[in-house]
Amino acid sequence: MDGLAAQQSATPRKPTVLTTAGLRRGGRWQQVFVPVKNEPGELLQIDKRNLHIDPAYQRRLWPDRVARMAANWSWVSCGALIVSHRGDHQYFIIDGQHRWEAARLVPSIKDLPCLCFELDEVRDEAVGFLAANTERKHPSLAEQFKALIIADDPVAKAAHDLAQSCGRRISAPSSAETISCVSEFFRLLQQSREATERVFPVIAKLCEGEPMQGRILRGIVSLERRMPQRHSLSDRRWAERLEHVGYNAILATIKNAINLEGGGSERACAEGVERAINKGLRNPLAIDWSKIPK
Repeated sequence: MDGLAAQQSATPRKPTVLTTAGLRRGGRWQQVFVPVKNEPGELLQIDKRNLHIDPAYQRRLWPDRVARMAANWSWVSCGALIVSHRGDHQYFIIDGQHRWEAARLVPSIKDLPCLCFELDEVRDEAVGFLAANTERKHPSLAEQFKALIIADDPVAKAAHDLAQSCGRRISAPSSAETISCVSEFFRLLQQSREATERVFPVIAKLCEGEPMQGRILRGIVSLERRMPQRHSLSDRRWAERLEHVGYNAILATIKNAINLEGGGSERACAEGVERAINKGLRNPLAIDWSKIPK
């Protein structure tokens, strides 16, 4: 072996770390991690008792997530775990510890599908962990929406029908043609579908030509749920009043109420809508907030 080859063999191997030319959101550089030994893995069925976790590089375990997975076990969502073979039938999980922990709670599961890589060092496993996770992004509800519709999710179908009724679609980004605050929309439908559906035409009218912001949805639906008995914001008087006050004034009053509270609770948003409605009104809308929890 010549001198150069000996010097190269004695040099510690380091994981390759590449940096993209683009910027992530917030102006942070996105790093791309590639282990030194970068060869295809082998798909194996491995006894779950032979799988292990190395806490030196693994993330925190969330017991609630494990319990949900175990109670609703799905082989499709499990897919294949990514593991490293360390010899003597010992396999260390690079990606999939929550799925493995859930499988341990299901007695009928013996083996798990694993994509096994022959990595030489724990350092390569750690880089593999980064490579498997840094490029992943959990899809937003807006991105999940089409699949939820096909899966006949009742809340998604209700949201779809309401959006179509006013000529909008569930999608991002926020615009005058979309409803992008999907998480808030779904939450309100789950919490009180009747109230949400009752005042949605009023909200749609108010937001014509403007983005349908989550604060407006939350404020008007939350106020509707607190209206005096036999009264509704869908009644002609209050619907016309909301339209008269206008989108910008209502949004500004909601923002002021949120700033005073220090948070965007249902009550703060609802109080903001109420104040906007009552400003300059001789016979104001009367809500006894002292009897309503924050």
